[in-house]
Amino acid sequence: ICTFRLVERIQMEYIFHYLIWTFFIYWLHRIAHVTELTNYYHSDHHRYITENWNNELENPTGWSWTDMFLIEDTWKSTVDLWLTEVIPTILYSSITGQWWILVMYWLWSSLIAEVIEHNPKFNVPFIAAGKWHLSHHIRDSVNFGLHTPLWDVIFRTNK
Repeated sequence: ICTFRLVERIQMEYIFHYLIWTFFIYWLHRIAHVTELTNYYHSDHHRYITENWNNELENPTGWSWTDMFLIEDTWKSTVDLWLTEVIPTILYSSITGQWWILVMYWLWSSLIAEVIEHNPKFNVPFIAAGKWHLSHHIRDSVNFGLHTPLWDVIFRTNK
């Protein structure tokens, strides 16, 4: 029974930190749309995706070896990624000691995100990617969540 409670406690700790981290990233993404400095970089990401998606590419970004180093399609998009996701994730992991968050984020960002995040054919409920995320590029006041649409549902920014 003690082992079960320990496993249960560890699972709750992982869930807790995952939710806090996604909450933090959700708000940073929302703020990136309203502050002058972050919007300068973040709008470049929106422009790049929208221009290439409108050219009817199936996936406007796709995977590249530079993704392994968290380097985006343009230098401004790279600054945006580092300001709104990479540095905050490093800080969260170092402050809380939850280094698995940084590892999970790197795996997501370097190997998975560029394949599904802006892919209009990807449409899986409860995963904030594909069609769900592309709607954010059409209407930048909705669908801010990373990984999960939970915070968009709670704060009524999901569409």
